[in-house]
Amino acid sequence: MDDPTRRSRGVWPRDRPIRWSGVVNNLTWYVVAMAALLLQIALALPVLVLGGGVAGTVLALVWGAMTLFAAWSWITWRWRVVIAPLVTIAAILVRVAVGGL
Repeated sequence: MDDPTRRSRGVWPRDRPIRWSGVVNNLTWYVVAMAALLLQIALALPVLVLGGGVAGTVLALVWGAMTLFAAWSWITWRWRVVIAPLVTIAAILVRVAVGGL
């Protein structure tokens, strides 16, 4: 009598078909999130160049908060990681528009 709990020859415990949609989704998330995170870090240069005064201090605080937000979104595997560079770019544009404060 055959043992019903015994697997057939050549069958491994985790053998199953690859779900390519999951592979593509994970790879897409990784590429987009990595680009957003690198862009957020690169935005430190314009923040440093535009620094000075009250508006520069506020810009630096916005950049720091958005960097923490991006890092947390990266760790928790969330798509909202792309929000951080967008908000930082908007803050830089506002700082440029404000000018000499």
